[in-house]
Amino acid sequence: MNLLIRIVLIVVLSAVAQTYFPWWSAVVVALIVETVLGKGSNSTSFFSGFYGLAIPWMVLALYIDNKSESVLSIRILELFQLPQFRVVIIVLTGLVGGLVGGLGSVAGGWIKDAFLQSDGK
Repeated sequence: MNLLIRIVLIVVLSAVAQTYFPWWSAVVVALIVETVLGKGSNSTSFFSGFYGLAIPWMVLALYIDNKSESVLSIRILELFQLPQFRVVIIVLTGLVGGLVGGLGSVAGGWIKDAFLQSDGK
């Protein structure tokens, strides 16, 4: 249950943060959420950040792709000589966002572990 709460918090707070701040503010959100609510550097810390950023980035990429009638997506796919399926760019966007969020969450877990170890727990 705690994993789901962290994912939802990262989704909501990163969407708000990216509205007013640069894209990398989502990493800070994932780091803070994991530091405050996480259980340290266990396997779920990466996945909370991964899913917390991959989902909104893919939704936003899909929205932009539909609004622009896939013009930008097709040009990017042609530039990198990838298959001309617009879902490829949406999945790649989600993977990049997920990796960024996952690394931010792992860093938050490491910070929490550092403070827990310094307290002697």
